Amino acid sequence: MVTTEARLRKYVLDYPVDLCSSADALTIIKNCWRSNMGLHIITLNAEMIMAAKQNKKLDSIIRQAGLIIPDGAGVVLALKLQGCNTRRLPGIELAYSTLEIAAKNNIAISLIGGSPEVLNYLKYSLPQQIPGLNLVYCQDGYFGADQLQTIIDNIHAQNAQLVLVAMGVPKQEYFIEKAQLGTNHAVFIGVGGSFDVWADKKLRAPKVWQDYQVEWLYRLISEPWRFERMANTLPIFACQVIFNQIKMWLTNEQK
Repeated sequence: MVTTEARLRKYVLDYPVDLCSSADALTIIKNCWRSNMGLHIITLNAEMIMAAKQNKKLDSIIRQAGLIIPDGAGVVLALKLQGCNTRRLPGIELAYSTLEIAAKNNIAISLIGGSPEVLNYLKYSLPQQIPGLNLVYCQDGYFGADQLQTIIDNIHAQNAQLVLVAMGVPKQEYFIEKAQLGTNHAVFIGVGGSFDVWADKKLRAPKVWQDYQVEWLYRLISEPWRFERMANTLPIFACQVIFNQIKMWLTNEQK
């Protein structure tokens, strides 16, 4: 874990969030490559926070990450209640922009995760979309625990400086924690279902849904199986955020 430079860091339900734009995040990433330093980027949302509250390992990984961006609408709204004029920074967009910057700078890239079909598609489609992309190692997410160290060794052997991991939370965070141990110069980003979107296996919400911060609702409508999981986390997250903010306001009034 590294913290590359000073930036404004706030907290949502006691979890750190860095207030930065896409341009800020890309500058931090490029500085890491120039300085041969490692970085773990967390794309934080409400579900991840609630999962971390019940998972000490995930909690620790989030808190130790070098850059934590506000990926979810719930996190952004919680920050706005604190008076922070910040915008959502979707991890899928940051990851793609990072690929573009990497291609221009001949950065070695590794893709980990997704189905074999999706990964095979991306191995050929991404270099066509982004000329100069230097994919040095790709591995789908369907591997056993006995293959884990071999995959990590391959990432290190290929000297990957950008590693995108699409295995879902918290599996991708666990993988990144282990993979970081053998390298001090790679930028790791957990990208969830981004590979499926890039491979046109899943549709992302139309821009108007993104602009109104309801991309989560589009995903819920498109994938109803998410309902139970979201129903068990998002209302609790919202209530805790509101309660904490009211408590903060009352404390400030008494000072």
